Amino acid sequence: MRMNGLDIQHATGGQWHGAMPDEVEAIVTDTRDFRSGQTFLALRGPNFDGHRFAASIADKALALIGDAQGVKLWKDLAVKQLEVADTLVALGDIAHAWRMQLQDTTVVAISGSYGKTSLRSILETGFTSLGLKVAATRANLNNLIGVPQTLLAVPADADIAVIECGISEAGEMERLAAIVEPDIAILTGITAAHSEGLGGLAGVVQEKALLLQGASKDGWCALGKGVSELLQENNIQLSASGISVESETAVNWQLNGQELVLSWQGQQTSMQLALPARHWAENIAFAATIMLRYLNDQGEKVTLADVVTSLATWQPPAGRMRQCKGRAGSLVLDDCYNANPVSMQAAIDTLRSIDGSRVAILGDMAELGESSLEAHAGIDITGLDAVYLIGSRMQPLAEKHPDAQWFASTEQAVAELSGKSFDENDTVLVKASRSMALEAVVNILCEEEVADAV
Repeated sequence: MRMNGLDIQHATGGQWHGAMPDEVEAIVTDTRDFRSGQTFLALRGPNFDGHRFAASIADKALALIGDAQGVKLWKDLAVKQLEVADTLVALGDIAHAWRMQLQDTTVVAISGSYGKTSLRSILETGFTSLGLKVAATRANLNNLIGVPQTLLAVPADADIAVIECGISEAGEMERLAAIVEPDIAILTGITAAHSEGLGGLAGVVQEKALLLQGASKDGWCALGKGVSELLQENNIQLSASGISVESETAVNWQLNGQELVLSWQGQQTSMQLALPARHWAENIAFAATIMLRYLNDQGEKVTLADVVTSLATWQPPAGRMRQCKGRAGSLVLDDCYNANPVSMQAAIDTLRSIDGSRVAILGDMAELGESSLEAHAGIDITGLDAVYLIGSRMQPLAEKHPDAQWFASTEQAVAELSGKSFDENDTVLVKASRSMALEAVVNILCEEEVADAV
């Protein structure tokens, strides 16, 4: 970002104490690893107050941004200070102001109950391979703090910014959409994930749809499998300019083992996947559909083969079916970053299609609301050679399958599984919601310790 003090004052409705800074190039919310010349914005939460840490970096800060209560703590600090009503709101307002200066950047927002990070990484790989300058979400910066941070890090000369938007409570999507104001709004798929805070599937649909309604004036949407139907069932009007994977303009796909065959407007090409994963195939075809629409709108003459070639180097992000070598030669599939019934079943179906002995280590899926136990019990684990289930929510599934071994906690599973030996004939899937911290299981299975999934 590159904004002056007056820009930031106008964006936030705040008031500077002392002279305005001529130019602000970085706004950060964490004093750890704070670098000289940055501006510190102090966030406040139920159990923390960032204002109390400002003194430790004040001598290096260009400026401080805080609320009225916090600024009172800073009266003895000799540094420029902007007082705002609410620092979290101000962070979003500043990010939106910077987004509106990105006139030559196509801003893409991705949400959905599953597949956000995979689709983001596929699009980032493809657009970058085609020579475009791409900025994208890093780690899990997809909430009301992370999305503004991601936007503020987008350079002025970026061709495309691909931003994930994640929600767990009502009202969050409307705010995220207002901050991002996307040129392309994408919904990957919708399930009852996070329904605890949104009132069931209908509430999730209503909330996710706000991303589409917050698109820029000339923006368009792209809808994943089943999304269009869910929106129509909930009386949500669709833009005529949007596209979906069910439309005639979408890229079609067929998976033969690990060969993905794609076709579009009389063109056909193929690529090899690292695993026979149908959800990967679906995501790649969806990404290709979006890329072709975008590039055609830009007047670029590209073929399906051009786009598919650009995607050939894609690798899944850590914690999302990432392959690692087991200690005794097994293949371990690290998919422990997140889980909901759709992604859980997709991972199991992929495992089921792999030759050899197939082992599943599955943990609880979080935030499924009243349907949680039913959703866990409904997971199809038939046809696998060994199944280990972890967590209280997985107990109903274990009761349905007496051959499965159940552990009450991740710690108990680690203790028991550390004595197991899986060899070169075994493929071991490890999957659960992030809260289960099953990377601890991955680490006892793999030759090299994995980093935390991002």
